[in-house]
Amino acid sequence: MTPAARARLAWTVGLLVVTIGIVVAVRSVDWRAALSTIAHVRIGWLVLAVVLNAGILVAWGGFWSVLAPRAARVPYRRMFEIAAIASAVMNTVPFLAGHATGVALLIKRAGLSAQSALSVLALDQLGEGIVKVAVCLAVGLFSPLPGWMHRAFIGVTIVVGLLLVLLLFVANSSERWGRDLAALRDVRHGIVALVLVAMSKVMEALGIVAVQHAFGLGFALPAVLLVLAAVLLATMIPVSPGNLGAYEAAAFFVYRYLGLSPEQALALAIVQHLCFMAPSIGVGYALGARRAIRG
Repeated sequence: MTPAARARLAWTVGLLVVTIGIVVAVRSVDWRAALSTIAHVRIGWLVLAVVLNAGILVAWGGFWSVLAPRAARVPYRRMFEIAAIASAVMNTVPFLAGHATGVALLIKRAGLSAQSALSVLALDQLGEGIVKVAVCLAVGLFSPLPGWMHRAFIGVTIVVGLLLVLLLFVANSSERWGRDLAALRDVRHGIVALVLVAMSKVMEALGIVAVQHAFGLGFALPAVLLVLAAVLLATMIPVSPGNLGAYEAAAFFVYRYLGLSPEQALALAIVQHLCFMAPSIGVGYALGARRAIRG
């Protein structure tokens, strides 16, 4: 089987899984009640949720700035633009198109070598993975994870561990790779990078809280972390544009687990994802459009 055929098969299987999740999630929903619930949300809280989710890009730009080789001296403003445009592509095209875009922009706009750009991407995935594992561990301190989340958590932990071992091996086997993977060899450098990733997840969690308040709901910290962990795990593999379906299904099941009605759970899941997607796509699209107009 050719690589293209394998990619199509993986996309088809992933889309099928998402579709099944959507069907299971919505089969018991009264759509008129769900739409009525959405119609009565507090707009001010939704605006705040969008602003908070935009903060993810601010932290992500800083994260990539820290990961870039120090000799490159990429200005934060430029790195923010690269991260925002990559985010827009990641949230509109499935699989690795957004990551490929990020690498291409790091080479073209930031002036990094192909090796350095790939190192930034690898460290990005490692940092994201470590923080996602930490979020799941934090949830587990308060209550057992639901079955599917527990299995996903184990899988993610294994993958992150293997990636860490691989990158440490590569960093120590070559001086050049060691410079590109400096965050692994410099403890302070690595801590700053992880703090920035953690900040992005804090902003996402606060965005979730804002959406909940828009619906007149208030959940304790463990419940908020559970929702965050669910959507983080469910969207690790982008099998649909913007993780449409996967995000909603994960949030829906957790809100049902927390005791909400199907209508409330679905309404929350949809609006929560929209508030996340608006800046994730809009900021990068606006920056890309501005650059195209200016030539």
